[in-house]
Amino acid sequence: MKIVTLFILLLIPNFLIAQTKSVPRIDIYLARKHIPCWDTTLSKLVPFIISKQDLQDTAFIKDEEIVSYTFRSYYEKGPNYRKFRTTQHTINLSTSISERVEKLNLSLFGCAMQFAIVCNGEIIYSGCLNNKLSSWVPPMIFATGQDTHLYLNLGDLSIYADPREDKRLFKNLKKSHRFIHLRKRKSKMGI
Repeated sequence: MKIVTLFILLLIPNFLIAQTKSVPRIDIYLARKHIPCWDTTLSKLVPFIISKQDLQDTAFIKDEEIVSYTFRSYYEKGPNYRKFRTTQHTINLSTSISERVEKLNLSLFGCAMQFAIVCNGEIIYSGCLNNKLSSWVPPMIFATGQDTHLYLNLGDLSIYADPREDKRLFKNLKKSHRFIHLRKRKSKMGI
């Protein structure tokens, strides 16, 4: 009896520690309404600022649906055939994103719908969710969905710090074993 009691007493602290560990949660929310991102004085698009109050009550993509997050760097040819380094971020989902995006009836012009990636209740970064048929490239993060993949792209190459590479996001993705950093590869253009 004493051995059983001792064994139970030894298990209780481990059980309490396991209960207090926070499980990382990553969700993607859409904005309730469009937030202006046009600077009238400069006559150009500027990144918008989104707050928790601007987000819808339910997540567009829930944590349970996120299977993995991949990150791949490669080189592309730009204007005048100059090489530039680009990075492809992809969120792989357990369900199809295409159907959900189609139901939104996103415009082909401009920032169709704004979103924010929220990690444990904190906004990591925001961007535009665009129609996959749109050729408009905003000067900020933009996402397009196809099948079970959500592609997060950086529209403006002059940004020095890529907001997609936020350490808080990567830390939580690693904790939940969903972060996959793929090796560098050559681009489709053969560089």
